[in-house]
Formats: sequence, C-alpha cells, structure tokens
Amino acid sequence: MNTTTSQQPKFKDLIERITARVEELALATDAARMSEDMLRYLDSISRFHRYSLYNSWLILMAFPNATQVAGFHQWNSYNRFVKKGEKGIPILAPIWVSKETQEKDEDRMTLRGFKICYVFDVSQTDGEPLPEPPDWKKPEKNSFLAEHLMAFAREKGITITEKELEGEIQGVSKGGCIEIDPSAGTSTIIHELAHEIMLHHGSDLPICVKELEAESTAFVVCRHFGLQSTCSPNYVALHGATSDMIMEHLERIRVAAMEIIQYVEQSLAAFSSTQRQVAEVQEAL
Repeated sequence: MNTTTSQQPKFKDLIERITARVEELALATDAARMSEDMLRYLDSISRFHRYSLYNSWLILMAFPNATQVAGFHQWNSYNRFVKKGEKGIPILAPIWVSKETQEKDEDRMTLRGFKICYVFDVSQTDGEPLPEPPDWKKPEKNSFLAEHLMAFAREKGITITEKELEGEIQGVSKGGCIEIDPSAGTSTIIHELAHEIMLHHGSDLPICVKELEAESTAFVVCRHFGLQSTCSPNYVALHGATSDMIMEHLERIRVAAMEIIQYVEQSLAAFSSTQRQVAEVQEAL
C-alpha cells in the first residue's frame, strides 16, 4: 500500500477544514466589529488620551491604583463628574505657540514649554458607567489536550511556566519561553505557541498582525479539537482586524495551525495505541 497516496486525501481534507475555520472567524470578526457593544467600547477608548511615559510615571506615583484617567471636562463628556473633594493627579501638558515661517507666511506650532494640569481617575468620578470591554477571555480548559501541547512545546525547545500575571494579561510569549496565568484556558497556550512558532518575538510585524495571526491559529486549533473559543472574534476585532486582513494572512495561519494539529493528532494516536497495548496485557493477566 502506498502510504503517501493514502495520506493525501487526509492532508487535503485538513487544509480545507482549516480554511473553512479561518473563513468562519473572518466573518464573525466583521460581525463583532459592527456590534453595538463593540462600537460603544471602541468609541469610548478612542476618546481617552494616551499619555507619555513620563506622565504615566507621574500618574503612577501620585495615584498607584489608577486605571483610566481623564481631565475634568473630558469626564463630563462621558456624563461622569468628578466627586467633591477629590484631588487631581498632576501631569505635564505641552505649551504650543504659533511661529511664523518665511514660506508663504505659513504658521507652524513650536513647543514653548510645559505646564501642570490635572487628571482624575475613574474611581474619583460618579455618573454613567463606562462601556464594558467585549468578552475576549477563554477560560475553557482541556487538561488532556494541554498535556500534548506541552509536549509540542518541549519538542520545539519552548519552556512554558505558570505564573500570576498582572492585570488582564493571560499569557506572554518571550521568545523561547511562555508564561501562562493560572486563570487562562487551553486556548491561551495555543495562542502563545503560535506567537513562538511564527517567530513573532522580535519581528517587525505590527502588534495587530501578530495578535491576528496568533488568535486565528488558536481559533482554528481549538475548533478542530472541540473547544469553542467563541471570544476570538471579539479579541481579533479589538486589535483592529477585519475579515480581509485575516484572509490576507490565511497561509501563515494555516501552516501554523496544521503544524500544531498534526503533532497533537500523532501524539494522541500514539497515546491511544499505548493505552490499547496496556489494556491487552492487563486482560491477558
């Protein structure tokens, strides 16, 4: 019997199933981006300023437990109001002044210096609640599958350790090693493994593309082995991905998913064979 020929239909079928799963995620991601909850959340975060590293340190020193900060009037735009008696968090705001140029009398803005202004943490305000971020965590665990994923990591020379991670972080890929929060599900292991085998660590790819590829790979592998991973469209949408972007990276997603799936399936088959042999020996005794 020609083993290579017999494996071709199975290989082709796996490619088709992976492609179908990626297409499923692409459509679901567009739907997630257009959902009312997602639109409200994206609109909300777009109105928060991103602070410089220096101002981030000033906020941390003045208010270590700060989570979301904004100015007095900006909070009003959210229908939230600073509580009486609350002290502002001092940060530095640039002072820009107009400077005439000699070319066509155009004005340019030049930095004159800095001034102190004040922001307030959300905990210092009252009013309408801010939109909750759409669910993106996947706590579903499959210990049997996780064991084979660990074996895959060891074969690749990747160390996986369980560690309490800060904030909302579920897992971190560091190039040759992965840290997983105890609360994270099996999908997170796959996500971080995808970062590793796709050589994302240290690459010049934009973060949104790295997350798109890793989460799409995790979605495909989870679906293949029966884990639902229904939060993936939200996660990918939160990183700005669209269905077109996902399909543009189809081949890289497909290759990574296939590598993980084939290893795990072979590992499961070997495990089942060993279990049968043990059972046959026990029956003979």
